[in-house]
Amino acid sequence: MNENSERFLLPVDRLLVLGALTFLLAACSEPSGPPEQKPVTPVDTATAAEIQVRVRFNGTAPPPKEINMRSTPVCANMHPDPVFEQPVQVKDGLLANVVVYIQSGLGNRAFAFPTEPVTIDQRGCLYKPRIAAVMVGQPLEFRNSDPEAHNVHGRPEVVDAWNFLMSRPNSTRTIYFDKPEIGIRVGCDVHPWMHAYVSVIDNPYFGLTDAKGTVTLKNVPPGEYVIATWHETLGARTQQVSLPAQGSETVELTYDAGAGS
Repeated sequence: MNENSERFLLPVDRLLVLGALTFLLAACSEPSGPPEQKPVTPVDTATAAEIQVRVRFNGTAPPPKEINMRSTPVCANMHPDPVFEQPVQVKDGLLANVVVYIQSGLGNRAFAFPTEPVTIDQRGCLYKPRIAAVMVGQPLEFRNSDPEAHNVHGRPEVVDAWNFLMSRPNSTRTIYFDKPEIGIRVGCDVHPWMHAYVSVIDNPYFGLTDAKGTVTLKNVPPGEYVIATWHETLGARTQQVSLPAQGSETVELTYDAGAGS
């Protein structure tokens, strides 16, 4: 675990909250350092193929909701205009910010851990990005770009939970995961409107849909796969796909308005 040594001064009306957090922090375990790398199974580039995944949305997306930061003037003053939360982002019937990944079909293949970290910044008293995905063994870096202190509290069901304070501007902290879990909720106990979701996947074939609702999974060995998607409010979907050598297949999954996890 990498961390910056930090000290902080906070307004009196916040000390009770952070005092309570002290007990939580002491009791909370954290994901350890990077797991041991297993021998990597090479992918035959001569037969590898790709899967394009498109995620559609039927119906009318819920309207955005304004985030109320007025209880913390430091946060509110960083936003001259109202800030809105809009988990369901749809354009032309296509859904953005959906986690897409190969759920099964890769057998016992092992893949090299990426060394480039995925970074979630605390900026403007918001998590940016709000939705993130990493591979098992890949570093996940949290950064605090605010003058305001935050704590980062992960509430997984499978991997180890974590909870740590980040009070100094530009401080960072890095954690790793040794097993997969989809849709881990992350929040700040000091600022209850702050939340993000982290998905940990045990292979390199994953991504987040763009504004066109698509993700392309490249250099995939031919085979039979289950493609899975996850959205923070709409839940999960799966679909099977048969991928021939050197081929390219398109998979479409659809969410309906009113769907939930």
